[in-house]
Amino acid sequence: MEIFLIIFIAAIVDAAWGDEHLLWRKVKHPIIYIGKYISFLDTEFNRKEFSDISRVFNGFFVILLSIIFIWFLSSILQEILSSSIIGYIILGLLISIFLSGKSLFDHVKRIYDDLMMDNIENAKLNLSKIVSRDVDQLNESSIIRGSIESLSENFCDGYVSPIFWYLIFGLPGIVIYKFINTADSMIGYKNNKYINFGKCAAIIDDAMNFIPARISSIFIILASYFLKEDWKSAIQITKQDAKKTTSPNSGWPESSIAGALGIALGGDKFYENEIIHTDWINSDARKEIDFEYILRSLWIYSFSIIILIFALFVLIGIIDILF
Repeated sequence: MEIFLIIFIAAIVDAAWGDEHLLWRKVKHPIIYIGKYISFLDTEFNRKEFSDISRVFNGFFVILLSIIFIWFLSSILQEILSSSIIGYIILGLLISIFLSGKSLFDHVKRIYDDLMMDNIENAKLNLSKIVSRDVDQLNESSIIRGSIESLSENFCDGYVSPIFWYLIFGLPGIVIYKFINTADSMIGYKNNKYINFGKCAAIIDDAMNFIPARISSIFIILASYFLKEDWKSAIQITKQDAKKTTSPNSGWPESSIAGALGIALGGDKFYENEIIHTDWINSDARKEIDFEYILRSLWIYSFSIIILIFALFVLIGIIDILF
């Protein structure tokens, strides 16, 4: 049961403090250092004078070399800490660094608060912190859709996937996942600058999120059931629309929450001042929505995390008894 103790400590620390922990007011969050390292790789190995083939090679080389280096260091650290109860507590604190349950909740809740006060500009500003799309031309419904899409997608990226890879490979698994996920968010774009250099990060990120994205849908549907949202529609829309997004993964949690809330997600988005046409998820549902849907999505998100932790406790307990 040590592994559940570590995850439980991580979940409690994340729920209590998230990115607002006193420690991160004194020192920079480790993800910032990962971001700086990726920026260094981008500057040195993605220069304009390199050919397309060189950029692809460089991208694969630096990402794979980084994975080996991270695995080596984190394996040693895990070995040192896995010998005492104090070590397990420290591991729990370390794992909490890579969860973003509370921080994402707080970001989306701020958007809800802004819209409640009819402060559209501030809502756009807060949305811009959690999405990569342009927000200047968004109306209220588009802001709300963007918030709910980010919440559902990042339930996978910021919570389910990190825990999944910790269960599979321990500390090296979760650190490597966060490195890849951060790299994908920085260099995984399909534009002229990153289409080649970021290819490796994008491919590995898609692979690492493949199973967790589908697990995320299950927990969103379960949360919808307990909250008396439309869980049957959540199942139907997931089956129908999960593969509509350009990403092989983001459509799963998005379609589940769209079905549960009875709203349409997706549609046209703006990137670098260009309008990008994407398919609607749950296209026959309501498209003009008010900010109360954000609150309902936050309830689903929170209950999904609670059910996930409870399910882990039951699963690990059964495995412990059997083996």
